[in-house]
Amino acid sequence: MNKIKQGLIAISLAALCSSAVFASDGKCSMDFGKISVTGQGEVRVMPDRASLNYRVVSNKPTPAEAREEVEKTVTAFAKAVEALKLDKNAFVADSIIVTAQYRYNEKDKKQELVGYEGSRNVTIKVSDFALIGQLNDAAIKSGINQISGFEYTLSDKKKYEKEAAKLAIADAKDRAQLLADGFEVKLGTPCSLSFQERNYGVYRAYSNRSMLLAAKAEAEPVESTYSIEPIVVSSSVEAIYSIQNEKKDKKDKKDKKD
Repeated sequence: MNKIKQGLIAISLAALCSSAVFASDGKCSMDFGKISVTGQGEVRVMPDRASLNYRVVSNKPTPAEAREEVEKTVTAFAKAVEALKLDKNAFVADSIIVTAQYRYNEKDKKQELVGYEGSRNVTIKVSDFALIGQLNDAAIKSGINQISGFEYTLSDKKKYEKEAAKLAIADAKDRAQLLADGFEVKLGTPCSLSFQERNYGVYRAYSNRSMLLAAKAEAEPVESTYSIEPIVVSSSVEAIYSIQNEKKDKKDKKDKKD
């Protein structure tokens, strides 16, 4: 048993020694220094999808009344949206939430029940931005009393992530070579490469709630206060290069010729 253990220890030491030699003599040796760079890549592209977020809130004396009012409003909105012939999965309504509402009674020094609030969020996804105004008008007429905001996205963001990554890689190479040339050293092998977290910028535009409520009261269409701007897809690359020993490199080339 002892002989077997000794044999294993000997093998382990040999492996460590050979690894150390490789690190010292290999292409990624840092004996002559290293060059560390960060490459940045960025792509700006106009969004081709939008998620419109709406919310209906109803305050009633009983939970049943609050729920009924919310359900009635969302159903009316769903029918109005259906007339626009959107994709079948374009309209998404969350579950109805009903919560008790309390108010502190200064006289009795305690909380007292004043009613119930029902609420429900609705999201509509569209690719035709010209429909946003029509959807807002339909929401108002149906009884929706809040527009939470618009979220612009890309249907194929991976395509642009790859483009940004390629730009980041090219930028890292250029930076490394610029440093090597500037300090008159020879750029060696890239020894450590990694992507940093890629950012996917989303532009949000929010409508004015008070204007929405005023338009509802006047039964007039509300002008959508939104704008579309490019989405920024960015990427970052970390790279570490070794600095070559030019004398050794020249000697190796000479030995090969000989």
